[in-house]
Amino acid sequence: MVKHASNFVMGGLFLLGISLTACSGENGADGRDADPVNIDSLATAIRNEISDNLRDTLTSIREDATGTLWDSLYAEPYVDTVYKILFDNAYSSAWMDSTRQTLIDSLNQANYDSLYQELYDQVYADIYSQTVTRQLDAYSWTVKDNIYLAFANQYPLMYKDFLGDKGEPHPVPISIKVRNQCAARSDKSVPCNWKKIMVKAWITDWTDTGSVTGFVNPDTANIFAPALTFDMNKAIALTAPEQVNIQIQAYALENDHEILFYSASEPTTLHPVQINGWELKGVQNKNWWYGVWVTPNMDSIPNILNDLKKKLPEGSVKIYQKYSDDETIAESSKRVVKAVYEVLQARKITYLQNNGAGSTGQKINYPIEVLRSHDGLCIETAALFASVLEALGMQVFIVNIPDHAFVGWRTDKNSNTLDFVETTLIGGESTFSYANKSGIDKFNAQKEAGNFESGEAELIDIEAVRKYGIMPNDIP
Repeated sequence: MVKHASNFVMGGLFLLGISLTACSGENGADGRDADPVNIDSLATAIRNEISDNLRDTLTSIREDATGTLWDSLYAEPYVDTVYKILFDNAYSSAWMDSTRQTLIDSLNQANYDSLYQELYDQVYADIYSQTVTRQLDAYSWTVKDNIYLAFANQYPLMYKDFLGDKGEPHPVPISIKVRNQCAARSDKSVPCNWKKIMVKAWITDWTDTGSVTGFVNPDTANIFAPALTFDMNKAIALTAPEQVNIQIQAYALENDHEILFYSASEPTTLHPVQINGWELKGVQNKNWWYGVWVTPNMDSIPNILNDLKKKLPEGSVKIYQKYSDDETIAESSKRVVKAVYEVLQARKITYLQNNGAGSTGQKINYPIEVLRSHDGLCIETAALFASVLEALGMQVFIVNIPDHAFVGWRTDKNSNTLDFVETTLIGGESTFSYANKSGIDKFNAQKEAGNFESGEAELIDIEAVRKYGIMPNDIP
């Protein structure tokens, strides 16, 4: 049985590849040879006939008997009925009755279940495609000019619920807007329905193929934004900006077929994972994304932990537990932080500014890179210190103030009391006591100035950052 076939218009026509033998009259009385008729030639001739007469016959096909064909396609007729209508109304004038009967005989002997699939694939696919491409259009809605690989795999979270100037979703790094304009067509004989859409996107050699599906109702538009997952091994190896193109394709999904109606290639620039670049104005919790540089799982943590044990009572690292020599958990917590300070200070890390690797934004080396190079600027030493404290299980903060950053921690688990350390001082001869006082003084100065209330300064709670969904970048 022929299944319901909506939104058909007359298009290219291909018949099944069945070899037929023409029935000639006695002694060739019908004026034809008795040689086998090749169905491909038959299909070509029929197609040419339709093409030659399309302009003159299309109206009559709709209004005359072949209108029955269109109605039948919606009414789920049998295959032999469809073919009878096809021949009776379109082809009988081009082919002799003997050829027509031979084809009908062959169809009567066919397996109808397999015939339907071939019929759809070879006859209706073009018709569907032409209809869909007239009803749907699309265009690039958002294209991020600069993709910062430090955040690239977490862009869906960074731009969750983000709205553009028009109050519409503004997905990053790529999205398209698809419009279903079927009701605006002049041809009203084909039903106007919703369309199921699939959008694919990728960057060759950099990402997998992201895809997203959804629906577009008549005379409406939807935004589709496939997420891109970057190959982080390749991203880590990038040392300078690289220009690439995002490939985008949009398909209508009709009867288990993908009908391509939009394709584009949009340029963008990839930046190394060390770059903290500028994002769109209005992104929530922007400074929380320093959390990608806090890497508690870095390879050096076991060695640092071993060194810590040598500096702590009984060779034990106690987190939010009291050592016997201390009166409070707060004292024991400070004892652990002091040990971390001294272990990192022994690495002889020099305070040093770096460049931006040719990119727009701030270059921030990861803690493992700081340990290897033995130098780092304020946010780098803060991220290193915070990485160790997070790895130990302490509730740690990055204190972000104008043009500077250092570290704070809760003195007891879930306590509202914080303590601080100026982490840049691990690069010199300063004692922990001095670094501790320096951190406290800087925090108090910002608080007295009202900078935490105004937003000029911020306490970035790494535990809250993780609960929000921001994960560290694993840098080997």
